[in-house]
Formats: sequence, C-alpha cells, structure tokens
Amino acid sequence: MAELTDIRNSLKTVLNHLKMSETELNRPNEDVVTLSVCLGARQSLSTLMRIYLLSKSIDKNDGKGLDELLDLCKKADADFNNIDLSGILCKGMNTAECDGKYCLSHERVSDCLKIANQVKTIVLNKLSISESELD
Repeated sequence: MAELTDIRNSLKTVLNHLKMSETELNRPNEDVVTLSVCLGARQSLSTLMRIYLLSKSIDKNDGKGLDELLDLCKKADADFNNIDLSGILCKGMNTAECDGKYCLSHERVSDCLKIANQVKTIVLNKLSISESELD
C-alpha cells in the first residue's frame, strides 16, 4: 500500500483543485472560466480514482481513461457502482487524448464537478480520512 503521507499530500492537492473549481463555478455565469472548471474536475476525478487504486495496490496504468479507472474502482468496491460518467465527454479518452479537449458549457462542467465530488466522498470514506484532516 502507498505511504499514507503521500496519499494525504495527494488528496490535499486534489481538494485544492476541487475548491478552486467550485469557487470558479460559483461566480456569475458570464464570468465563469469553464475551461478552468473542466480541467480541475477532470484532473480531480482521475487523481482521486488513482489514489484509491494505489491505496489498494491495484495497477492504475497512467494512460487509462476515466471510464477504465472507474471500472477498476468498481471491481475493487461496489460503492463506486453509483458513479455515472455518462455525462462526461472525455470519459473514454486516455490522458494524452484529453489534452486540448474541453467542455465549455456551464451545465456540463457543473455535472463533471458534481461527479468529482461524489468520487471524493467515496474515496475519503474508503480511506477513513475526513476532509477536515486535510486542511
């Protein structure tokens, strides 16, 4: 299993990205930089699932797309079965394919951020880490 300190440090970084994305999304619609929210949500989703898989010593192959990472998480724990990536356009792309492709509608990036927060909740619960411990 990965060292707990490394996992906590990675989680702190992910939570900061999520908070920045949430702050951006809460601005007036005409001022929201959806690219920023998209990048933050996508990176957070990928990193959270990789952290979970790493904590379980499961090969998380860096090139896998979000849908493949989620499938690995589902195989490891049924709580991930409630996560639905169908609204995420980049879910089937590996990391390299995602570069340069972004969702720019407010509704779509809001959905991605919501899903990232659902994954965050599951991962923190599974690792028995509260969000307040990471502040």
